[in-house]
Formats: sequence, structure tokens, C-alpha cells
Amino acid sequence: MLSREYGHNDRNDGYDDGALMAKNPRARTVRPIMQTRPTIVDPPRSATSCGFCRASLRTTDNYCSHCGMPADPVSDKPLFVVEGISNVFNAVFFDSLLEQELNRASRYGHDLSVLVVEIDDLSELEAAYGYDQTNSLIRAVAGVMSGAIREPDTLAATNRVTALGTKRFMILLPETPEEGAFRAAEKIRSLVGSTLFKVEGGPSVVTLSIGVASTGPEREDANLVARATQALIAGRARGQNRIQVAAAD
Repeated sequence: MLSREYGHNDRNDGYDDGALMAKNPRARTVRPIMQTRPTIVDPPRSATSCGFCRASLRTTDNYCSHCGMPADPVSDKPLFVVEGISNVFNAVFFDSLLEQELNRASRYGHDLSVLVVEIDDLSELEAAYGYDQTNSLIRAVAGVMSGAIREPDTLAATNRVTALGTKRFMILLPETPEEGAFRAAEKIRSLVGSTLFKVEGGPSVVTLSIGVASTGPEREDANLVARATQALIAGRARGQNRIQVAAAD
């Protein structure tokens, strides 16, 4: 079976007792994203901080997860990190961070999870509100999702899948096991579903379908995005506004 149930813990926004806790336990705002390379006015970064935005870096990081700039600007070029419609990180930057986190998970024996999220009935929303209003709705949904995740987590968006009539997001959850990932998905699903989004013609309710995939020290399979996507598709076949957990291979 692909679906799994877990107990809900309203007091733990860290997703799991063993997962990382946010620096601010309250829902955070969207992190500022630099779309162009800024002028460097400060000395080069230390071994533990980004030379552009001064965010903390691990020694194994190739790119800063806050601004997308390279940890070693002499050797690496900056990534174009923004997805245009949602104004969050794009899939190229997400893939780079995922590779880093997979290496860390393998080296230190950490858990790692990925969520693939889809906005339900996006074609119907576009038919009701128009293309521009729907894009504004997508940005608003991304903002709510960003406020529902912890500081170490990363939210990204794929390009709009016109053929499928949908919009997908991906969320990277470092040091988070399957149960914690399910709790994170439920928090995101509930928060978006309970939000009234402002559009012309009146408020709109948006629901999400979410696929969850995890890996850990005892498992070899690390194809997290593909597994989470398959779980999402399997869940959507059973209905919308639900969470589906990928079965371990």
C-alpha cells in the first residue's frame, strides 16, 4: 500500500522529535531571493558563512540555500534560482541542493525526505479567474507554503505543466524521517486548505495533493523526487486534497 497514517502532533512544528527545529518557531515569511548577482562589498566568506547574504553554510555546501549564490565564487558561477510565476526557488537550484543533502545523508547517516505538491483543479481555477489571476493565486499559495515549513527546508517550483493543467512544487526536508515528512505535508495541506485567497470575484479556496518519499541510513533508494511524484499520482487517482506516502522499495 502507498498510503500511510500517522498520529498528528499539533505541538511540534519541527515535524519530528529528531528533526531540525526552526530558528523561529512561528511560521516564517518567504526568504528574500536575489535574482541578479549583487556587488560584493564585504570580505570573502568565512568557512561557515555565505559571502553574499551571510547565511550559515555547511562545509559540504556548494551553494547557499538562502540566496543561491556559490560557496566558492571563484570556481562556480551563480545559479539562476527563481521560478518566475511563484517567485520561489526553481527546479535547477532544488536539484543542486538535493544532491548536497543526499551526500550529507549518506555520509552522516541522516534521514532525508522530499514532498511533491500539486495544486488541485488549476485548469478550473484558470477558467474561472483567467491566466493572470491564476498566476497571482499560485504566488499566494507559494507564500503560504513557505510560511508553513522550517528554516532548514527548501521550497521550489517546477515550470507550469501546461499539458497537465497543473502546477507542482517540491519541498526538501533535511534530517526528516518519513513520519516527520507526513506531518509536514499535513501541516501544509491544512494551512493552504483553510486559507481564503483573494481573487477578483470573491475569495477562493485552494486544495493540495501531496506525495511523500523518504530515505534513511537503512535504505539505498535515493530517487526521492520520482518516488514522491509517483506517490502523488497514485494518490490523485484516489481523490484530491490528500497525502500519499511512497512505499519503501
